[in-house]
Amino acid sequence: MRLPLLLVAAAITVTAVPAAAQTTTSTRDRIGQVLGNLLGVGNSANASLDGQWRAGRLPLSNQRTQFDARVDADVRGGTLSQATGARLKADYTALVDLEGRYGADGTFTTTERGDLTARYNAVLQVLADGRYADGDVYARAEVSEGRAEFIRRVDAAIASRKITRVAGTRLKSDYAALVQIEAGYLRDGMLSDSERDDLDARLDALDIRVGDVVYTAPVTAKTRLDAIARALPTSGLTTTARAQLLVEHGDLIRLEAAYARMTPTAEEQAYLERRLAELELRARVVR
Repeated sequence: MRLPLLLVAAAITVTAVPAAAQTTTSTRDRIGQVLGNLLGVGNSANASLDGQWRAGRLPLSNQRTQFDARVDADVRGGTLSQATGARLKADYTALVDLEGRYGADGTFTTTERGDLTARYNAVLQVLADGRYADGDVYARAEVSEGRAEFIRRVDAAIASRKITRVAGTRLKSDYAALVQIEAGYLRDGMLSDSERDDLDARLDALDIRVGDVVYTAPVTAKTRLDAIARALPTSGLTTTARAQLLVEHGDLIRLEAAYARMTPTAEEQAYLERRLAELELRARVVR
């Protein structure tokens, strides 16, 4: 994916700390205030969320209006920039969607509750700090930035007679048109999933026409999960063992789908990789 949607996902705590850590205390106090304003329970908000998820409820979805109102108020008050406010709302929407997928069956696993809590705390951290840790770089004009390199590749393809000069001119023109499409998408400083996918597809099509890129099917988490599902019936495992693996397989399918909609942290990627490797080994998948 060339244009990832950035979503910080780091767990934080909102408990009291020693007086010497004044900066940390101040930050956590602000987060506690945000939690209290949204849920009315102060620093016990995370516990309240966990309890509601255990009961099969959707607390993040239910408080979405309150969250958006808080963001709008902070933008009007100058605590948040317009770009940060828009990004926060988009990240919260993604979080609500994730909560809905996790709770589609009316239950939340321990892993799912922990994942939601960490992501929710990360959003609250931004709301408390008034900015993203990456400096609020929400979406870059990567198509525009790659224009000079693309022209160099086209000229090289013409020189080596892989494509005609007419085809090269058309490629350069089509790339210039794609730069304009990207500029239109970035008018509000953000890229939706569909806009990002559209740019990726158009770039891939241009690369194929240049003829200097060889595409191979990537080994993704999804393809590995599919291979596990195919291997289980002939794995030689007992019915009980296969049933247990299918439960874990379902958990990883939901986790992979959630990560596909956002950029997971290195720690989250390592966790998914470890779980996949363990499941492949137990399912006797040959890679």
